[in-house]
Amino acid sequence: MVEKGRGSIINTSSFAYLGDYGGTGYAAGKGAVTSLTLAIAAELKEYGVRANVVCPGAKTRLSSGLAYEARILELYRRQLLDEAVMRSSLDAPPAEYAAPLYEFLASDLAADITGEIYIAAGGFVGRFERPTPTVVGYRDHQDAPPWTAEELRQLITGRRSGRSNTAG
Repeated sequence: MVEKGRGSIINTSSFAYLGDYGGTGYAAGKGAVTSLTLAIAAELKEYGVRANVVCPGAKTRLSSGLAYEARILELYRRQLLDEAVMRSSLDAPPAEYAAPLYEFLASDLAADITGEIYIAAGGFVGRFERPTPTVVGYRDHQDAPPWTAEELRQLITGRRSGRSNTAG
């Protein structure tokens, strides 16, 4: 692809890469696929090679059956899934609803699209925004000491320690 100056890599991940619920090995694996694809996109962009991720929401042998349904209902009961995700997980559309997104990303119609994470599930197509850090505090390391645990607590939680230094 690099030699030809063009190409499209489309890897399949899952929104489970967000790590929102259960299946830590699955979430870690999908996170690795997603991160690898984003790194490939950055490294190969200058050569005209695109790399994107699709997180399909589709019924498969892994997302059907009594054990799967019990797992989804248990995650919902534990409040690890909201009602919308629970319902869509139990009524996943067939894979042919995700296929057009792959076709589009592989085509020349998507020639300028790289380093993106998409989800396709039934009539829904979405794009995940890339995470960016939010500064919660800053100090110049050239003339300030490292943060203390209490300072970090205040920065991150916005609360001061509730401990009292006086004996009661």
